[in-house]
Amino acid sequence: MSRQVCRNRAGVEGRAEEARRLLRSCRLCERACGVDRLAGEAGWCGCDHHSYAYCEGLLWNEEAFITPSYALFFAGCNLGCAFCYASDLNRAPAECEPVDGEAVVSRLRACATSPATFSFIGGEPSVHLHTALGLVAILPAELPVVWNSNFYFTQECSRLLAGSVDVFIADLHFGNDACARGIADADDYLRVVGRNLRWAREAGTLVVRHLVLPGHVECCTAPALSWLAKEFPDVRVNVLTNYLPPEARLMGCLERRLEEGEVRRTRQIVLDLGLETIE
Repeated sequence: MSRQVCRNRAGVEGRAEEARRLLRSCRLCERACGVDRLAGEAGWCGCDHHSYAYCEGLLWNEEAFITPSYALFFAGCNLGCAFCYASDLNRAPAECEPVDGEAVVSRLRACATSPATFSFIGGEPSVHLHTALGLVAILPAELPVVWNSNFYFTQECSRLLAGSVDVFIADLHFGNDACARGIADADDYLRVVGRNLRWAREAGTLVVRHLVLPGHVECCTAPALSWLAKEFPDVRVNVLTNYLPPEARLMGCLERRLEEGEVRRTRQIVLDLGLETIE
């Protein structure tokens, strides 16, 4: 992608501090659990005021226009997806490495290959907004920032993010609230994610990913993609049919890979809707 970035770093340190103050009665995500993370209490996400990461380094398998991306994988998440491969790490983030922003930038600059972008991933980066914004403030000014999120965050979070991110990668997992509640323990999922997608479309470049889940093509994939085609016809979509169940035992159909018929049905849905897809 172009090295020209859209973010304005003016005042980002102040927004990082404001995000930190919000931890006193945390409302960064839609759970709004209100715990005092600054006092050491852990929210639903498992995080207090410290931030931890379970992986860091260059990624080569992201969307082509942001690759290679230097990625920081935060531990701790505000969704409880039954199929998450990193669920053990997200439930106990303090067992991972603490994030030192200056050290991250030092390792970034030492890369033999120059990254095209810097990506905040998870877990879920929005529950680490204070740390992420602090890192944005010291990243190389010419390096575009990618926010890879489940988009289950509050309007206060989006307000503080505004102007700090160039590319938003949104994971739209579910096509109805019942599946979101049953698989990820998330209430009011479509309203919250839809609101944040509308905001992100105006705030930067937006790409929506949808991972097709086995047994959920008709209840999730078809309605999710139809909704995207109607609400966001100008947004590029990455439809992923490479679902792999994690090693832990799961519920019913999530224990298996996609069947060939499900892959064919998904491709037909994409074709019928005329979606602009990206890889």
